[in-house]
Amino acid sequence: MGIKFNDVTMMIGRRVTVGVMLALCASACGPKEGPIPTNVTPQDGAIGGMLAVALPQDVRSLYPPTVDRAIDFAIVNSIYDRLADIGTNLNTLGDSGFVPQLAESWKWAPDSLSIAFKLNAKARFHDGQPVRAEDVKFTFRAYSDTAGRSQYTSYLSNIDSVSTRDSLTAVVWFKRRTPLQFFDATYTMYILPAHVFSKIPIRDLGTDSLTKYPIGSGRFRFVNHIPEQRIEMISDTSNYRGRAKLDRVVWAVYANFAGATLSVFNGDADFFEKLQPEDLEKAEQNKNLKIVPYVQAGYTFLTFNLRAPLDHKIPHPIFSDVRVRRALTMAVDRAATARSVLDTFATVSFGPAPRMMFQNPDALKQLPFDVAHARALLDSAGWVLSPGKETRNKDGNSLTFDLVLPSTSNPRIKYAEYLQRQFRAVGATVNVRVLEGRVMGDIVGGGKFDSYLGAWTSTPGLKGLPQAWGTSGVNGQNFGAYSNPRFDADIDAALNTLKPGAAGPFWQRAFQQIIDDAPAIFLYEERQIGIMQARVMPQRMRADAWYSDLADWSIDPARRIARDKGAAR
Repeated sequence: MGIKFNDVTMMIGRRVTVGVMLALCASACGPKEGPIPTNVTPQDGAIGGMLAVALPQDVRSLYPPTVDRAIDFAIVNSIYDRLADIGTNLNTLGDSGFVPQLAESWKWAPDSLSIAFKLNAKARFHDGQPVRAEDVKFTFRAYSDTAGRSQYTSYLSNIDSVSTRDSLTAVVWFKRRTPLQFFDATYTMYILPAHVFSKIPIRDLGTDSLTKYPIGSGRFRFVNHIPEQRIEMISDTSNYRGRAKLDRVVWAVYANFAGATLSVFNGDADFFEKLQPEDLEKAEQNKNLKIVPYVQAGYTFLTFNLRAPLDHKIPHPIFSDVRVRRALTMAVDRAATARSVLDTFATVSFGPAPRMMFQNPDALKQLPFDVAHARALLDSAGWVLSPGKETRNKDGNSLTFDLVLPSTSNPRIKYAEYLQRQFRAVGATVNVRVLEGRVMGDIVGGGKFDSYLGAWTSTPGLKGLPQAWGTSGVNGQNFGAYSNPRFDADIDAALNTLKPGAAGPFWQRAFQQIIDDAPAIFLYEERQIGIMQARVMPQRMRADAWYSDLADWSIDPARRIARDKGAAR
């Protein structure tokens, strides 16, 4: 289940220098601790300075239970702590590799149906109040209460309750034994301050004014958020885990990817996580910049809405027919299109997971690129292409649909143009709608679309798969409303089998089922290239969260500039 270095190097290939390739190997080849070996080596004494991180859009929420985007998580992860954090090898089975955060130790019950977490007595929230077991108990309620706005209720379905044995001991009780119990109790939940948030009705958490100003226990403190401009945080200098090496981090908001990239080239920002392929050569020639390839556990897809956009009680007039979905999938030359859009920065996706998280993806039988077969399937489904016409019809309805996608993703915008042409070749007309962030969220989250060109970063161990593609996520993050009991059952068995090595057949059956049902076209896995000022000395960028060790990033003392002076407040 580890990261496959050969997959990564093959995709980056001829476009990246040897020095960058060595940096990528250090980042991707296993769980060894330590920084990425770039131009400079971080020194433990390199304290101080400011890091400006470019964002291609503003955050939606800084209240952890409602956060569902990587941009928002990057900030939340620095302000809040978990009980324990996952290790760099992303192991989700048992507690192996997990690193203490708020919990300095833990003890399993003899029957494995509870875990007692002993909190660090020195841990404090940023308002000075101590972190106590009652905060853990409240956090579970905030994340799991269906009356609230949490995105993670189903993630915690195996946790029965949280009790307080004493002020520093929280006990998490489980309904049944599973391999992911420790992961469930730690990875999903950032611990919230009960003394602040418990005063607010659970239904209002995430929308009230208090939750817009995060009070966590992390190594950075929240300072302010000026919408569409910036988010600012500073080092918590008395933090129980040690102060952050940086004095201050400013997340600068730009209108799009181009603006965020340009900000690093011109020196206004220090880091942007996603360099575009067309800018790579220019970046390599700039001596003030360095390129940092890293692995991200994500994939891009086109999902079909199986429900009518205006009435979710009835099937979609086009996509409820599996023959149409399979035909459109076979109309897309995914390999050629990925090369055209991203050159060697991408590889074809095999299903709803990154290759690094799936054993033997090549054993799955994919729907082939076959235009003739696609046309025949549409014919058999009753969609007729009349002589002289470009678009098929059935019972007076046109095979025409919208494709929505975010304005922040240049690769997806380019890919949509190729999709238009390839669907047109089989008699389908696609109207591409490029939308701004908040509009996009309302339309996709509300199921008010025909098809959506989206991207996911997978949860370690594929824990989030039922919420993204299973029946349990139909009214949540499964935007296209795909539902198949056989897929659900195999995913549940794969996630809950206790016998080592026994999960493989369940994963294979589940993934073959969703490929055959074609609720989405799984397009490509993009290889990530970060760009940063040479003065920045980063730490390892974990596959599920490049920002996981941001508090240990630093600024080379010999290269500091004016904005680094007086950064601490």
